[in-house]
Amino acid sequence: MKTAALQYYMHEGRTTFRIELAGEVTSDDAWRIDRDWRFASSAGGDRKLIVDMTFVTRVDDWVRALFVRWHQEGAQFVAASPSARMLAEWILGEPVPESTPDALQGTWLPFRACLAAVASLSLMLYLLVCPVECKAATLQSATVAAWEDYLRIADANLQSRISSGGNFLWTFENAARAAKVRGGEIVVAPAPGENPKKVPGGLIHHWMGAVFLPDVKLQNILDVTSDYDHYKEFYRPSVVESKTIDRTGSDDRFSMLLMNKAFFLKNALDTDYRSTNVRLDDRRVYSVSKTTRVQEIDDYGRPGEHRIPEGEGGGYIWKLYSVARFEQRDNGVYLEFEAIALSRDVPAALRFIVDPIVRRVSRNSLLISLQQTEQAVDGRFADVARSASVSSIARKAAGVPAAPSSQGSAIAGLH
Repeated sequence: MKTAALQYYMHEGRTTFRIELAGEVTSDDAWRIDRDWRFASSAGGDRKLIVDMTFVTRVDDWVRALFVRWHQEGAQFVAASPSARMLAEWILGEPVPESTPDALQGTWLPFRACLAAVASLSLMLYLLVCPVECKAATLQSATVAAWEDYLRIADANLQSRISSGGNFLWTFENAARAAKVRGGEIVVAPAPGENPKKVPGGLIHHWMGAVFLPDVKLQNILDVTSDYDHYKEFYRPSVVESKTIDRTGSDDRFSMLLMNKAFFLKNALDTDYRSTNVRLDDRRVYSVSKTTRVQEIDDYGRPGEHRIPEGEGGGYIWKLYSVARFEQRDNGVYLEFEAIALSRDVPAALRFIVDPIVRRVSRNSLLISLQQTEQAVDGRFADVARSASVSSIARKAAGVPAAPSSQGSAIAGLH
C-alpha cells in the first residue's frame, strides 16, 4: 500500500476505542490525532484505547513522544506487519502483538479491506461504505421530492417549537436528558421514527444533539458559529476549506470543502450553504442552514482531480440541512444541533449490516461537531482573556489608570 500522507480512522466499540493509522505520522498530525481522540472519547466512558500501526511507515520525535504517553496511560499498540511491529517495538521498547480479540471487536477494518486476505464480508462492507469503490449513483427527482417533503415536516416541527407554549429546546422534552446535558454531558440521539428513513432512491438521516456551555454569554457562541471563515480551523480535519460568500440581513451564504479522512480516499465535497438566522428574544436564537450546492471532487489533491456534476458520483452525501438552537439559561447557554442528511440507498439485503455502522457514524459526527464547537468557544474566550490581560499590563506599564469598575472589563462583559 503506497501512501505518504497520514490517514486515520477511529472506531468506537463497546469496551474499546480503536485508532487505525496509515502513512507518515508527523508532528503536524500528532496534536490533531490526540485532540480528536480526546474529543471522541470524552463522552464515551472509560474504554481502552487500541492503536493499530499496521500501515504506519514513519513517525517523528513528536509522534514517538505521543505514542509513549498513550502507552503509559494504558493504550495498547498492535501491528500486523513485521515492519510496523518493529517500528512500534522500537518506540515502546517492548514486544507488540499482531492483534488482540479486543482490538478486532466491532472494527470495520478499513485499511485491511484493501488486502486480498480480507474476509469477503469485510470487503463487501468496505465497498459499500467507500464511495470511490461504489458504482456511481444519480440523484433522482423522486428522491429530491421525498427530501423536500421531509424538510417541510421538519420546518413544521421547528415552527411548533418557536410558537407560544412550544418546547424550544429538545433538551427539556425529557427530564433525564435535561439532567445529563445540564450536568456537562453531550447527548446525541436519533430523531424519533425510522432512522435512517428509506425514501425512493435514497436514505434520510436525522439526528439531534445538545450540549450546555456554562459561564458564557449567547453572543460568545454566536460569534463562533457565524465565523464561517474559521470553520476550517474549528472543525478540522473534516472541513478542509471554508469562507463567507455573502451576508444580507439575516441571511448568510458560505461554502465549505469537506473531506472524509477515515479511509484511503481522495474524494471531497464542495458545498455551498444558505443560513437564515432568527433572534426570538434576548435569550433565544435559532438558525437554519441548507445546502444549495453539493458537488463531489474525485481524486482530490491528485493530478487527476476533477469535479463531478451535481447529483452524480458516489452519492454518499447529496444534501444537508441543519437547525441550530441557542438559549441563554442556567448561567450558561444550551446549544442544540439538529442534523439531517440525504444519501444514496443501501441494498436491502445488506441493510442490516450497514445500518448499525451508518448510525454510529452519524452519531459520532454530530458528537464531534458539538465537542469542536465547545472547544472553539472556549478557545475564543481564552483569546479574549489573554488580550484583556495583555491590554491591562500595557496600561499599567504606561501609567494609564484602569477603567472605572462600573463600566466593567472585557472579561466581565462575557459573564
